[in-house]
Amino acid sequence: MELGGAFHLCSPVYETVWLPRRETVACCRSGEDAWSWFPHTAPHEDCRCGLCAARTPAQAASYLAGRRRAPARHAVYALLGRVCLWGSVVECEQGWRAERAYPAALYLPALAPPASRGGLDRLLRRRGSAIGAAEVARGLSCYGVTVELIASRTVADLARTLATDPRMSLESAGR
Repeated sequence: MELGGAFHLCSPVYETVWLPRRETVACCRSGEDAWSWFPHTAPHEDCRCGLCAARTPAQAASYLAGRRRAPARHAVYALLGRVCLWGSVVECEQGWRAERAYPAALYLPALAPPASRGGLDRLLRRRGSAIGAAEVARGLSCYGVTVELIASRTVADLARTLATDPRMSLESAGR
């Protein structure tokens, strides 16, 4: 997401901005969705609230492909990342929902997608001018974590590449 000329990470589901060098704290958006019917702190066992982390890169990419809401109006690039989770953490079938999170590493598709594809290409054109992966990577360096360009055209391709990377294993995350 681009705000005030700077790049920031943003949730693919809600327009929650992850600020550089600050933890992101979850809140339940009770009342915004039919499944969230009582006020509580996030995450809660009986709700789907919290900051989500997927078990695999492919599951993380599916958040982008299957999101219910339109991308944030300031979205300029789609990427995948690893996160550190802490506070209250609820384990789910496809990952975790946490009270607090911060990115551990960010991975961006380095190659421009074909013009005929949607997804990332659509996000890049929304802004009216092309934004290159290297420019986005430099802009995200303010998070103080590794920002790596990966030879891929789409987030789905990126997920397939990361799936074979030993850094993506749960063991490397300390689990």
